[in-house]
Amino acid sequence: MLDVFHPPENPVTEISLAQISSVFINPYTGTIIGKQRWNKQLTSLVVDLHCNLLAGNTGKTIVGIGCFLVLVLNVTGIILWSGWRKLISGFKVKWNAHAKRLHFDIHKLVGIITVVFLSFTAFTGLCWAFYEFSEPLIRAITLSPQKLQPVSQIIPNQLPLKLADQLKTSQAELPDGKLRAIDFPQKPDSALIIHYNLPQEFIDNLGLSKVYLDQYSGKVLRVDNSVKVSLGDRVLNSFFSLHYGTFGGLPTRILYVFVGLAPLILFVSGIVMWWYRYRAKANTVLL
Repeated sequence: MLDVFHPPENPVTEISLAQISSVFINPYTGTIIGKQRWNKQLTSLVVDLHCNLLAGNTGKTIVGIGCFLVLVLNVTGIILWSGWRKLISGFKVKWNAHAKRLHFDIHKLVGIITVVFLSFTAFTGLCWAFYEFSEPLIRAITLSPQKLQPVSQIIPNQLPLKLADQLKTSQAELPDGKLRAIDFPQKPDSALIIHYNLPQEFIDNLGLSKVYLDQYSGKVLRVDNSVKVSLGDRVLNSFFSLHYGTFGGLPTRILYVFVGLAPLILFVSGIVMWWYRYRAKANTVLL
């Protein structure tokens, strides 16, 4: 099944493409087997809430700040973890203890188990929220120059080439690649981008290898082989698997379900711990 992203402004089929975010095509027959209107689905609302708090760029900034605070809490939590004094105590939970001690044990256990994965999620979320700053910084640190975006040379009265011909050209550049997605040009001078997954890639179904084609002449403008890209590109490409937990296949995906619940557990247990301390201080003052 093939994802087709960024459909052209002019519909090419009976489907109203202007309202569709993704079209699913059988790569063997070329028939459309499904479509997703993200603007009409609950998934779109959840994604917008997760990334932007339903508040556009302002919400995205707030999310980025929240990711930074999570990183700070992770670092301070590691420093305060009781297991540094005695390893066994850091993983021990007294289930029959007082609620204050029980929540403390749960807090320290869940925190130390998920801290690395929460840090991955928070760091990548922070970088995505402030991508205009994080990308140049990462490229500067890794000495990886930014590549210019390829453009198509507009030919008067020339229509874009047929997709079938473009696919043959792109496949020849990455013969071992599995066709994953297509980015159709959004402007007259934009390039056609065809995504592939290579057998060597440990990240599945993201189409990190790309072939940029001139939409009029079919000339290959650039080939991004994910296995051979710069260190900076490899770091940026790793954000997807680190944030979504796909780097270890199904086991890490399942693990990330519980990692996603960890902030809630840490928040509730933290509130309970704070409440008992607050009440103890209040009682001390009264005495």
